[in-house]
Amino acid sequence: MSVPPTETTPEAADPGPYRRVALPVSGMGDAAAAQRLANRLRRMEGVIAVEVSPGLDAVSLTLDPARATLPEVVRELEGLEVAVIDALVPLSIRGMTSSACVVRVRHALETVEGVIEAQVNPVLNRADVRLVSTARDVEALMQAVRRVGYGVTPLGEHGAVADVESAAAYGFGAGASRVESLMLGIVGVLTVPLLANLAWRVLGEGPLFGVVWAFLLSSVVLSLGGARYVFGAWRAIRERTATMDILVVLGSASAFFYSVIAWIAMGPAGRNLYFETAAAIIAFVRLGKWLEAVVKHGTTRAIRSLMELRAKSARVIRDGALVSKPIESVAVGDVVLVKPYERIPVDGAIVRGESTVDASMITGAGLPEDKTVGDLVTGGTMNGGGTLHVEARRAAADSTLARIIALVEEAQARRVPLQRFVDRTTTMFVPVVLGIAAFTLFAWLALNAPFAEAVNAAVSVLVIACPCALGLAAPTALVAGTGAAAKAGILIRDIDSLEKAYRVDTVLFDKTGTLTEGRPFVTSVEALDGDVSRLLYLAASAQQGNEHPLGRAILEYAENYGIVPAALKSFEAIPGRGVRAALEGHTEVLIGNRPLMESAGVDMDVGEWIVPMLAMKGRSAIWVAENARLIGGLSVCDPLRVDARRAVAALQKDRIACAVVSGDADSAVAAVAEALAIKNAFCDALPETKTRIVRRLQRIGRSVAMVGDGINDAPALAQADLGIAVGSAADAALQSADITLLRTDVISVTNALAVARETWKKIRQNLALAFVYNLIALPLAALGLLSPAVAGAAMAASSISVVLNAFLLTRWKPQLPDAAPPEAPLDPCRTAFAPMQGGDKPETPC
Repeated sequence: MSVPPTETTPEAADPGPYRRVALPVSGMGDAAAAQRLANRLRRMEGVIAVEVSPGLDAVSLTLDPARATLPEVVRELEGLEVAVIDALVPLSIRGMTSSACVVRVRHALETVEGVIEAQVNPVLNRADVRLVSTARDVEALMQAVRRVGYGVTPLGEHGAVADVESAAAYGFGAGASRVESLMLGIVGVLTVPLLANLAWRVLGEGPLFGVVWAFLLSSVVLSLGGARYVFGAWRAIRERTATMDILVVLGSASAFFYSVIAWIAMGPAGRNLYFETAAAIIAFVRLGKWLEAVVKHGTTRAIRSLMELRAKSARVIRDGALVSKPIESVAVGDVVLVKPYERIPVDGAIVRGESTVDASMITGAGLPEDKTVGDLVTGGTMNGGGTLHVEARRAAADSTLARIIALVEEAQARRVPLQRFVDRTTTMFVPVVLGIAAFTLFAWLALNAPFAEAVNAAVSVLVIACPCALGLAAPTALVAGTGAAAKAGILIRDIDSLEKAYRVDTVLFDKTGTLTEGRPFVTSVEALDGDVSRLLYLAASAQQGNEHPLGRAILEYAENYGIVPAALKSFEAIPGRGVRAALEGHTEVLIGNRPLMESAGVDMDVGEWIVPMLAMKGRSAIWVAENARLIGGLSVCDPLRVDARRAVAALQKDRIACAVVSGDADSAVAAVAEALAIKNAFCDALPETKTRIVRRLQRIGRSVAMVGDGINDAPALAQADLGIAVGSAADAALQSADITLLRTDVISVTNALAVARETWKKIRQNLALAFVYNLIALPLAALGLLSPAVAGAAMAASSISVVLNAFLLTRWKPQLPDAAPPEAPLDPCRTAFAPMQGGDKPETPC
């Protein structure tokens, strides 16, 4: 069925200037929902006709391009929870020199049919184009970029940075190509004598050489060093846009041609010739760009180091023989041989051998861990002294390392919200500067100043006002910060997460597996009828299908006593409560917390006498019922992570409130909270309870970060202002989180907030620095207080200062977890605390 188009108008029948768009979608719902969707779209300004086909999962629209755009329609659909099926096309862009270039490339890409959004990053020389999946035409995208005068190639699997690395060999300045380094050397050698000549003349000692030599040297410098700016300026004029290239060409050309005219008019003895100035402008601009490339290279070091961890090939064991295969050809199930001190090429499980594995290059820190048969290993980590046979569990494209690199690249390619303001400012900036330069020239002449001094001031305005620093301010800090975070095992999903982290004032911690080690152990078993063996038999049988740490703890405990579980007929995990299982012989076993038992109608009064024994000393009580009859319980303890208290103390020192939110029983949660000096704790919290707590805190104005590692935490992670998933987190938690921690220590939470705050501060500092520079420099240049040569040096210095300020982020070091437990007896497994009150309806905000 389809919902017919709007009836109507001559325009709908004859599209004329209107634009027809077909969007593949998902989540549209039934025919009634499709009708509501069509009605909502028709109310949008600029939408001429709508046809919705729920059976085909498609939406067709006729738009007035002057009043409605594709991105607006997509945002409207996403607001209605209808997802547009899209594709992401990464491109490597060459020739961008300023934020104006970024605006031009993005505008060119967004005019291509089917493009929803284009993100352009001048630091990575990369564009990520989001477009409708049915309109995936890479050639059309590249043609659009070429039309505005930039080089473009499809981005290979190794990402933007790797493509740039392989595009050219590097000279003595890593990050700048040999051609750039060689050209800078030539321009520098030719400009140094010109600057010496200028200095000698200013000091009153007379010129070192005559005007002819100054003319020849500056001509060579402008011809060789300035050619790229001339071509860039010509492209900009042809496209009717204004860029940095225009300012550089106008500034240097004005100084040069004024000097030629003055030389012809007044002869070799003429004064106020600016041949040296014209050459100095080009030399300083090129030097600034070269230094900028070198420092930008440093900001991308972290992502490049991750890329270098990827194996190119692997030795696959097939029919007893070794076959070397490209890593892309290794299939799930292939067994790979890893020799001592080699990098493990795939994500998989060890099927033979034992060794130590060093994962510090991925997680950021930590000692090598012992690994044996059955243990999981990650591709990119380093094998120790043993030989391993590893069965691949993931293809190369889906590996942990590939996902990490994709997350980091995606975050680095994003635009900072402030960047939109910068882009608008840059678009108007060059025309405004041209106007200021013209006004400066005529103002000086109106004041009866010599023409040479008027030209000097106007040229200084043109040169000093290049908006390079504005374009680099946010991307360089973003790349450096997210790269430093990735090196420490902290993955920041997107740019918005940085601002969220900057504003966080409350952190909610899940308990099990987050504040605790996630390796609980059974401390005691209490059976109401005294038959402990049967209770263990039923509990272990029911836990066979459970991957939860508590389930594994029960199975290990039963195994130590030689108990063989019964066959499992069915299994159901009940989030935040426990499990329900059916065994052979029509036996139904229920294992979990008290709310689970009460909801199932189990009489808990008969077990009150064992509560003190199960819940003593901060331990968790797990109840067991057979066929809706309580038969006893187990006492389980999960030790605190050794660095938990230091991490919480660090957060509290930064005036960030902390709380524990757990589905565990009151005594266990209260024990952890008191051990960590946390005043607020909530127990027996179901997933919806955790979400409700987050919402309550948000309503009173708190900015909340939720830290968790399980499926139970996913709703709260999504609801929180900032969701942080720890390293062993379930996929649902990872997908809901804004920040993912590859390490499981609690200090990584402190590190994540710290690096995100530092990155956001650097972005703001850089933007402020760039704006303040222009506010101060332009008046100084217009008043004639800066010569064109000094203006060129100052302009280069502004870009370099912004990039260097961002580069400082690469030196950020995370706090390392404690190697040993603190001296104070903080382990809740060994310390008794008073039980907490409140159940799953907490009233005390953090």
